[in-house]
Amino acid sequence: MFYRIAASLFAAALLAPGAFAQTSLRSMPAEPFKFLSAKEVDALTDRPGPGAKTAFPVDHENYYVEYAARTDMGNVPEVHVHWTHYIQVLSGEATLTYGGTVSNAKETAPGQIRGDAIVGGTSMTVRTGDFLQIPAGMPHLFNAVRPGTKFHYVVFNTRQ
Repeated sequence: MFYRIAASLFAAALLAPGAFAQTSLRSMPAEPFKFLSAKEVDALTDRPGPGAKTAFPVDHENYYVEYAARTDMGNVPEVHVHWTHYIQVLSGEATLTYGGTVSNAKETAPGQIRGDAIVGGTSMTVRTGDFLQIPAGMPHLFNAVRPGTKFHYVVFNTRQ
């Protein structure tokens, strides 16, 4: 009898984590299946003029996906207090400045800070195929390397 109770408790302990792992932690349901053709993805950020062009094909309470294009001017440093970025460079080259502090920082939306420049940051060139992780709270700024060109990337954002 003791062995049957012990075996039952052992089996329950093994199965319980799987049951809990399948429980949704979100108040919103997961996103449904979605498809965008390459042409539709390109159209998301294909707008004239300098600066940032962004589109959000997936927007959930704990994650969102952003397609972005940057030119060589008109971009501003940003800090996302609650969101970590996982970035895949799709095309082009850009100078990424990250870290340091944002001068003349202003909260433009809850948890969203923008400013004039990054002071004391580190700069590097990022290219097609590169992957980046920018933690929540880290200042960052992208500028296309060559005048008149665009830098395209996709960002997978998770709430921290």
